[in-house]
Amino acid sequence: AWIGGSLFFALVLRPSLQGTPHEGALNRVAGQEFRNLVDVAISVLLFTGVIMSINRLTSGHATAVYGVVLGTKVFLAAWMGHLVWSRQRRRAGQPVDAVIVSRYGVQRLVRAALSANNLLVILGIIIFLLADVLAALFEQSIVGR
Repeated sequence: AWIGGSLFFALVLRPSLQGTPHEGALNRVAGQEFRNLVDVAISVLLFTGVIMSINRLTSGHATAVYGVVLGTKVFLAAWMGHLVWSRQRRRAGQPVDAVIVSRYGVQRLVRAALSANNLLVILGIIIFLLADVLAALFEQSIVGR
């Protein structure tokens, strides 16, 4: 939901609404509905992820490599959550680059670009792929014993 919704916002909704009289209002409404969906999905993923991690880490089949990959995935997910939280605190109605330039100067503009939608999508895809790596590592350790 997060990756697909982010791609939809970036590639379909925002370009199609750009320059329309109700662009801001429609973006806010769609964003709120999307946020509600993502909040539920994140809650379910966190709950099931904790249960699954405890189950696998205590099974005796988790290797050190599994632990490193799991730690990397958790770190990236936390970073992704921080990016979303910090974006929500941004003042509404002012573009990212104007906020960053007015507060911190031009050198932070590059940093702002890395905290935009494209970084959220990239992190989401990496986290998704790391889940597949974790599954493969765990299955390999079960078969190997």
